[in-house]
Amino acid sequence: MDEKAIVVREVFLTAEEWRKAGATDIIKVGFPAFFCFIYLTLSAQLVHREAITHSQLKHPNILPFLGVYHDDTNSMNSCPLTIVPYIRDGSLQGVLDRGELDNARRLKSLLLGIMKGVSYLHTFDPPVIHGDLHPGNILLDKEDSACVCDFGLSRIRHEVSRTRTKRQGGGLTRFLAPELNSSEGVRFKTSLESDIYSLAMLLFNMWTGEKPFSSIELEWKVSQAIDQEERPERPLITKVEIPQMQGDQLWELINDMWEHIPASRPTTSIVARRLLEVLAGLAG
Repeated sequence: MDEKAIVVREVFLTAEEWRKAGATDIIKVGFPAFFCFIYLTLSAQLVHREAITHSQLKHPNILPFLGVYHDDTNSMNSCPLTIVPYIRDGSLQGVLDRGELDNARRLKSLLLGIMKGVSYLHTFDPPVIHGDLHPGNILLDKEDSACVCDFGLSRIRHEVSRTRTKRQGGGLTRFLAPELNSSEGVRFKTSLESDIYSLAMLLFNMWTGEKPFSSIELEWKVSQAIDQEERPERPLITKVEIPQMQGDQLWELINDMWEHIPASRPTTSIVARRLLEVLAGLAG
């Protein structure tokens, strides 16, 4: 039977807390009163099924999954919560907000890590669809390596309710594929192809230093523009300067990846090959 549950993005534990508890112990985690919860009606069995899948994912560019936390003593916290390592160095979003991604060497390193992580998810058996790719879901470790995270909640939300609008979506409007992002509301299913679209917007954001549709302030207008098959324009000056030839190749790849029709987008393996060809021409 379905039950009322609370889904939280992550429960953060320090490395020391995890070592003290041991791999099999249940750790009591306190939540402040202001913690932001998302209320959903879902089956705990579904969360556990996702947890089994995520526990099998082992890759340097995938944030490790450590376990599931339960607190049956508090009805507000009776749901399963995912536990992941605490990454103190923050997210790619913070780097972009501070304007710190400003050289080809760092761009190359981060893009390689993200592409390796997404390729690993998409080639897993069965394939794992992220469903919510954007800079906030790319964490950076102390070596400045990219770790893809939060790739389970979107699929759980989809199973909970297959009908959503842009206001109910788990991802940011500017990064969601058009089939997930209708301004009128749409019945949808996340896919490998929708991940490719989101990855295109992520590449654009990292290279240019501009968030997609930066000239449009209101989210509903962004959604409307996407419905009308509008896409960001290539700026004359990008945050990260790269050679003209590599810039042209990267722009062509991005345009192929954000095609309006999902079937027209290149596969993950093709994207990886073409991106590697571009990055091979960059310093670093």
